[in-house]
Amino acid sequence: MQCKTLNKFVKVMIVLIWSLILSETIVYSKTLLLYKGSEQGYGYNILLKYVAPALKDILEDYEAMDVESESFASADLNNYDLIVTCYYTPQMKDAKKYLEKLSMFLINGGKLFIINNLGATLDSSGENHPGLYEINSVYNLLGLSYYFGWRKVKPSIMNLNENYINPSSLRFENERDVERYTPISPFVKTLIELKDQQGNIYDMAFISPLGGLIAYNYLFDDNGKVVLDLQKIFSDILIGNDEEFKVLVVGQDNYELRKALDYTLFKYQWKTSVPSALSVYDLVFHFGGSYPPIDKNLVNYVSNGGTAVIIGKGSNSSFVDYMTVSDEVFPVPANLKFNVKKNISREKPPQNSRILVTSSNGEALVWSVSFGSGNLIFYPIELVSKAYRGLLVQCALSQLNLSIQPIVNSWSMHLDDFPLPAYRRKIDIITREFGDITDNEFYYNIWWPMMKQLSKEFSIKYTTIFVANYNASVTWPFSFQEYTNTPEQIRALQELINSSYEIGLHGYNHIHLTQENWKPENLETVLKLYKTFLKNTLGDNYIPYVYVAPNNIIDSFGVEALLRIFPSIKVIGTSYATTQKLFDEFEVINGKVVVMPRTTFGYYPVENLLASSILSLMTFGTFQYFLHPDDLFSKDRNPDEKTWKEMYNSLREFLSTMTRYYPFLRNHTASESGEILYDFLTQKPIIRKLADKLSVEIPIGHHLPRFYYLRVRGVFSIYGGRIVYSYGNLVVIEQMENKMEIILK
Repeated sequence: MQCKTLNKFVKVMIVLIWSLILSETIVYSKTLLLYKGSEQGYGYNILLKYVAPALKDILEDYEAMDVESESFASADLNNYDLIVTCYYTPQMKDAKKYLEKLSMFLINGGKLFIINNLGATLDSSGENHPGLYEINSVYNLLGLSYYFGWRKVKPSIMNLNENYINPSSLRFENERDVERYTPISPFVKTLIELKDQQGNIYDMAFISPLGGLIAYNYLFDDNGKVVLDLQKIFSDILIGNDEEFKVLVVGQDNYELRKALDYTLFKYQWKTSVPSALSVYDLVFHFGGSYPPIDKNLVNYVSNGGTAVIIGKGSNSSFVDYMTVSDEVFPVPANLKFNVKKNISREKPPQNSRILVTSSNGEALVWSVSFGSGNLIFYPIELVSKAYRGLLVQCALSQLNLSIQPIVNSWSMHLDDFPLPAYRRKIDIITREFGDITDNEFYYNIWWPMMKQLSKEFSIKYTTIFVANYNASVTWPFSFQEYTNTPEQIRALQELINSSYEIGLHGYNHIHLTQENWKPENLETVLKLYKTFLKNTLGDNYIPYVYVAPNNIIDSFGVEALLRIFPSIKVIGTSYATTQKLFDEFEVINGKVVVMPRTTFGYYPVENLLASSILSLMTFGTFQYFLHPDDLFSKDRNPDEKTWKEMYNSLREFLSTMTRYYPFLRNHTASESGEILYDFLTQKPIIRKLADKLSVEIPIGHHLPRFYYLRVRGVFSIYGGRIVYSYGNLVVIEQMENKMEIILK
């Protein structure tokens, strides 16, 4: 009794810990403003008067700090996304340590913008001054190379980058300081270029992906006017420039919305309230918003051509049994029903709205309406869930004039618990359909031959998930007696090892690998025993790449032990629908292993199989499917007590429908699909929006082909890729070369 109480307590604590983790996951962006207290307010005043208002305009939190204080000495710079410095003097205490700290900040993903000078080219002790190596350890990461050589010159010509200049007349006639900075990165943009009267050219202000620089005396013109548009500069550094597809989310953190956007690979920002600078975003989600919108910035954004999704509670609520999805959102089989079975609040759509999702009661749940020259979408907050992440994404993207979403385009089919031991049992549901046969005769003489025929018909490369026995042993002795009792299992394994199918692992037995179930020494022993058994059974040439967790449950303790004994494993199968909150997302762990939660399972109802698979396709172009040979006589997996023929026909109808509606989908073994998922999650394409084209680049060394959902309103042509399939408003694109261009006509 005490053990059960303890287990219950542990489970409650796990849930509480995960709740705390999820509630703290979003860290809103913050900037650190650094000045020198010894400069009597010089840098502090410039930062607070000019930089702080620009940050406020883009709703960026900031904190000002004296770089010479103890607070800075103990500060963790990783708490900030951007550092802006403004110094007048070049001396600093422990200058080399300061430069090293900035360098580490940039290496760890931070960004740096320097106003006036680096502030640390001399050590205030008078000794141990930094040289060019130390100075350029910072500048080089910004894409610049610095050379000593300060002087004053008289400007002859000033070339200013018009995209970053304040819209006012500027005067540059007085002598100005110059130094030598040379861009060493193709992504550095020069903002201010000076040519002196001798024809020498000096670049004095820059912006780069990791920050930038405005050298001394170039923030202001001769009349004290601010030269550069600081709001745009900091917006580009923190948010990205107009060439990137960018999404803004406004409101409190929501795990499901965040994961939906993570899987799109889109760059997105999260703000607690609506900023004034919205024009840089292609799409805005207002989580917790209401219709009609009242925020003037959001109204102006949509009125001027933007697209916003209001995710909120509507003024009416009713129980929704199921919903149907418009082809405008995503291509789906006609009249396919997506189960909901809960109360949904909805907002009545205005006239001339486009209905995107309809309830079982015939009411509009999701709709879009023209608003000025833009689009406004209403999406009920109750439909923000793990199951409907893809629906939310596609509802939003379907209303844009232009979007391109990277997708996986791979699916795999797992035969869990096969080959499996049988017990020569005569089970009523089998004998009623097939006469006087046993469970092992059903598995190996009926189920398996029919599954092979299905594989041949639909060109499916199965991954079978081998389980050696079902004993509950977690302490010695460990044996494989159940395996030896079923000679059909042995023959099936030999058939598989010589086939095009893949054999994955399910474990020594069906006890999931968690700290709750196993002592460390026992788990290590049983995994080593299992490895020895596999070597003796399948031979030295068999290398396991796939492990599926029994009951779809595994924890970090189990993962660590599994990978230590089986380092070849590169895919761990779980379930997307689990409530465990442990390894239930597509992710890369240990730098090389893909967690592959299966999204679809079982034989029926066909509508449910289709709905779960298509919703996963909407999310990022994959679904992962599994079933069992003993589903027939499992009461929870065959609650309607259907016959094997009925279940088989249902499965066949599901596969036939998926093949017919989504012919572009590629089937792979689980390990092959895992490799594709690994590339997808770790090798992100570089997508740029230019005036008349989309450019998609995959760096040299990354894997091709890659696939995308493309939406373009109008005619286009493709170079470096091809159209795989077209649904009219949505096109599936295959990228075949490292650089692909979609020319908009």
